[in-house]
Amino acid sequence: MTSANTAATDIPPSVFLDSSVLVSLFQFWEACRGADVDLNEVRDWKQLIEALKSVGVTTNSLNSPDPTINRGLQSFQRLHASVPDYLYFSSRVCWSQAHHVLLEARGLENLIRQGVPQSLRMKRPQTLYRISLQELDYTNLEKQFEEFRYTLKMDFALDIVDVEDTTAGSIITPDHIWDSAKAIWSRILMEVSDAYVCAAAILARVDFFVSKDSSLRELFNLLHDTDEDWSATATSLTQALGMTSTVLPKALTPASAFPRN
Repeated sequence: MTSANTAATDIPPSVFLDSSVLVSLFQFWEACRGADVDLNEVRDWKQLIEALKSVGVTTNSLNSPDPTINRGLQSFQRLHASVPDYLYFSSRVCWSQAHHVLLEARGLENLIRQGVPQSLRMKRPQTLYRISLQELDYTNLEKQFEEFRYTLKMDFALDIVDVEDTTAGSIITPDHIWDSAKAIWSRILMEVSDAYVCAAAILARVDFFVSKDSSLRELFNLLHDTDEDWSATATSLTQALGMTSTVLPKALTPASAFPRN
């Protein structure tokens, strides 16, 4: 992978996108597809609403921006504008997390449409979701995910490479990431899946980690710009990961513009 922290000035800096960014990008893509408009033709939320109205979609309840779709719009604009200058990475775990979030949202939508009370949805979620989600829901989302990634890559040159993808030239294996994740959760209390994602970004030597998750952003920024309390942790972690540099990725929000050299 690449890093602007190296002396290789001819190698573009890189960005890691977590599942929250993938979800918002997918939902923005889905909205644009419903409005029959290209992603790069949408300047803002108002224009997206007008495009939806033009194809007969009822938008009375959409006067204020939907947080996830609007975040996806902003993320797409930042990513697309930086295509010549940045490389983009994610992880198979992030795609799996995004798939779960979107599938769960569809199951919830079906349950609400069927009038299932909230208390019952919370008490027996697995049973109810198994009933509300049909085989077609699973296959449709899988196909849409494939189309989504294909559209980003082929139409907008947004090639989001999985760090575990050896066909793309990666030498990072899932086993390597899990070993590194263990080094992280042995030093910092966090969810196992979050540790895996953090390890994937660190091993890929990316320059920036993009997420809407404030706790993950805070962690990366504490490790990137260490103070007296975090210096020893950052040093111990990089040594455990076999890294010669203690400079770890800097975190950005999905709406942040990427720094220019």
